[in-house]
Amino acid sequence: MSQVIRKSITLLTAIIPNEAKEEWSATEVSRELDIPIQTVHRLLSSLAEYGFVFKNNETKKFRLGLTLMQLGLSIRDNLLVRNSALPVMEKLMKKTKESVYLTVAEGNEGIFIDCVDADMQLKVAEPIGMRTPLCAGASKKVLLANMNREAKYQIIRDLIAKGEINDLEKLEDELKIIKKLGIAISKGETTKGTFSVAAPIFSWENKVVASISVGGPITRFKDHVAKYIVSETKRAAEEISEELGWMKPR
Repeated sequence: MSQVIRKSITLLTAIIPNEAKEEWSATEVSRELDIPIQTVHRLLSSLAEYGFVFKNNETKKFRLGLTLMQLGLSIRDNLLVRNSALPVMEKLMKKTKESVYLTVAEGNEGIFIDCVDADMQLKVAEPIGMRTPLCAGASKKVLLANMNREAKYQIIRDLIAKGEINDLEKLEDELKIIKKLGIAISKGETTKGTFSVAAPIFSWENKVVASISVGGPITRFKDHVAKYIVSETKRAAEEISEELGWMKPR
């Protein structure tokens, strides 16, 4: 990667807004990153030309520009699976009264790309864009379980190397059960006190492309409720898969 691209990415990462601060001066960025202020000015000005950075002419400070959001939204909106899933997610949320998530795999991680929030005061509220290893949580494990053998074990090897997997035998047994049942269930794996049910979404090529999951406080998932949610989640996953051209095995 060229030094200019590397420094530009570093600058963009440095000015991500937080609760305490939304804008940064070139001097602040220069001190934070230990990059000469002339270089910071030049790169920020170049990024501002294309809308990746916005310069407040009154304060002379910089913040992230809307072009980044537009690019991110265009990727999300153009995902065929998301467009097919949203109406089904809405129906599933109304049936279960719990939040519904759409997750895709990227590398060794699962990423929440959309959510239909439950209309409840007490609910699970995981942020869109949240990344977690594919070995943790129902929505990620159901993706890993349904990948082809080569891809699955490459990911498992990588996660072992990163220290994310402590008990390989236990994980392999769990993945076999998940694939056989067509559903994954987790209790408090990524967020304490929660319960989650997930099912895989397949493309017309019979490849797993996403998962749909229902999550909420574990106190609301009594036996009969959990069984109903499992059934409805599987049905929703099949509906989305069929919309993508998948043929249910007979």
